[in-house]
Amino acid sequence: MDHPQEVRGRARLIAALLGLACTTFPAVLSAQEAEPVDSIRRATPSGEYIDPASFFRFHGYVTLNFSEAGSQLGSEVGATPQILVSGLSSRTGRNESGFKNDAALFVGGEPFDGVGTVMEIHFVGNAMDPVLTEAKITWDVVDRDDASLQIAAGRFWWPFGIHNGEWFSSVNRFAAISPAAAEAVPAHYNEVGFMADGAAWLGEGVGLNYVVSVGNGVPSFELMPNVMGTSIDTNGNRTLTARAGLVFGGDVRVELGFSGAGGDLRAGEDASLASDDPHRYAADFVAWGPDVQVHAGGWELSGYYYRSSEDLVGAPLSSLDREGLTVETAYLIPVDGERFRGVSLQARGSFADEDRLDGTVFRRVQWAFGGTLHLTRSLRGKIGYVVQREGLDAPDISNNLFSISLTAEF
Repeated sequence: MDHPQEVRGRARLIAALLGLACTTFPAVLSAQEAEPVDSIRRATPSGEYIDPASFFRFHGYVTLNFSEAGSQLGSEVGATPQILVSGLSSRTGRNESGFKNDAALFVGGEPFDGVGTVMEIHFVGNAMDPVLTEAKITWDVVDRDDASLQIAAGRFWWPFGIHNGEWFSSVNRFAAISPAAAEAVPAHYNEVGFMADGAAWLGEGVGLNYVVSVGNGVPSFELMPNVMGTSIDTNGNRTLTARAGLVFGGDVRVELGFSGAGGDLRAGEDASLASDDPHRYAADFVAWGPDVQVHAGGWELSGYYYRSSEDLVGAPLSSLDREGLTVETAYLIPVDGERFRGVSLQARGSFADEDRLDGTVFRRVQWAFGGTLHLTRSLRGKIGYVVQREGLDAPDISNNLFSISLTAEF
């Protein structure tokens, strides 16, 4: 799957990202005073809605999105439907262009000191069939100024890496589409099980966050089965996931993370499926990858490299390897006004390589550019264009996307 020049090129890119982060360390370490430990906790997709402690919380958002998509944007090539707003049409099986509506509710509270509940519901596509993405009980085992540890039980976002931050239309960069590199691991899924999530200051301006989870896992790498099908155990086995992030606080905030995961996908062979369909075969997987996030004033940089191996039993190939890389940057230009607060400019580059059972390799390369108008504290407009190219052993298809959206939070 790998060519030496490509491996060296990706290694140089990863080294450049880490080097860029390292050049910010002197400024970071000049921080005069330690921030609250909550400031270095692992970021979650719904963190801005559910993290503030109160007796009862009720938040959400409503988004109107208009998109013009290529006729083949969907799951025909590459297996992962990438549209995050709405879903595949039941009539055509594709992500159709036009107006779409997306809404979410975040309900929770802390009825007892240190014990909380969180429920997160998304209404995408069919309002009568909402997606339950979180429903968990939390217990603050450690809650000090310099350290915290929370145990969660129930349904929660899979804590691998940082790509799940692109899920919500209210917070993702390009309103309607996810990074290609997310295809290299089981995509955007909600685990059911137990999770320990903690953080601690190691010294002045330097902290650590960490998370470990064990849960039911999922049957595949594809988006839609994993979003809809994790409420029950699919294989009688478990998936173990862990991530650690080293945080350098201060005026320039840097986080260097590393994730690892492993578990069973499918327990036995399904003879009703075609021999060239990997879902036919029993399989397990391992995945790992580093990530980096930098925040300096109005500038943000994030990147991650994921690699995984899906081991099959009785298939034409013994394993399917996948890898992906995403680099994303954004810059906020603030404006001091009540009805117009600023504009963000953002860009993304992402790719994914995936082995196929016929011995070929599928590649998706993605370039995205966009802008966000921050109209008020709770009202944002976005515009974006995503170019996708398929390569190596796959023909290029019509799956570019233009989108424009308006999101209001409450």
